[in-house]
Amino acid sequence: MPMSTTRKHIVKGIKEYFRRSGKTRAVLGLSGGIDSAVVAVLLVQALGKKNVTCLLLPTPSSSAANLADARAVAKQLGVRHFIQPIYAFTKPFTRLPWKQTKITTANLKARIRATILYHYANTRNALVVGTGNRTELMLGYFTKYGDGAVDLLPIGGLWKREVRALARELKVPAPILEKAPTAELWPGQTDERELGLSYTQLDAILSALFDRQASPKQVIQEGFSRRQVEKVLARVKANQHKAVPPPIIAPNDSYVFNPTQQ
Repeated sequence: MPMSTTRKHIVKGIKEYFRRSGKTRAVLGLSGGIDSAVVAVLLVQALGKKNVTCLLLPTPSSSAANLADARAVAKQLGVRHFIQPIYAFTKPFTRLPWKQTKITTANLKARIRATILYHYANTRNALVVGTGNRTELMLGYFTKYGDGAVDLLPIGGLWKREVRALARELKVPAPILEKAPTAELWPGQTDERELGLSYTQLDAILSALFDRQASPKQVIQEGFSRRQVEKVLARVKANQHKAVPPPIIAPNDSYVFNPTQQ
């Protein structure tokens, strides 16, 4: 499908979701990366720039370049935006009496950002719009109740390679297109280094397994190592809990069921 058609479908879907929700305003976190830049453009096209607000929520590990890129996108789109460093909100947690790790600190940052986004949304009767793509969602590469805590995922149906193609269609600035994806949760962190595979490899493996319904053996025969395929499958399985509501234990039996299933 041409990216021009994909863009039209997503913009139409955003409009329809907001109409059904009885809302007209959106807020999102703008990081200076490709995903949030694409979502910001789509929201402006769907809702108009007066109804979109971007929050820039840097930490001490956020780069000046990413902050500048995020600000440039917001200014180019003409949307209201606020810059609010979050270190003052995360610092008190360092006094907790139990051991903390790099991952727990990273997840804390994502959850603080979600809290700020929803606080703003409450003051403006707005919806919080997420920036996760299909690759991240399939892998569970997001923080539960952090950047996963959103009302709508406009690019959640697109693989990372498709997000890049859509970004070119939307004329997202070249510096954003070309930079290495990173959540900047700690100094030097990049998505691909943390995941252990490039997004090109991840998209190819995931789309083979879940779009074409290829078996792991078939994917290996296509040129990937057993270790790579098993690593992807293990991550998908381990993070499935992020994709469903909390399970409920029925009081009259010892089983778990999904509250969305009747």
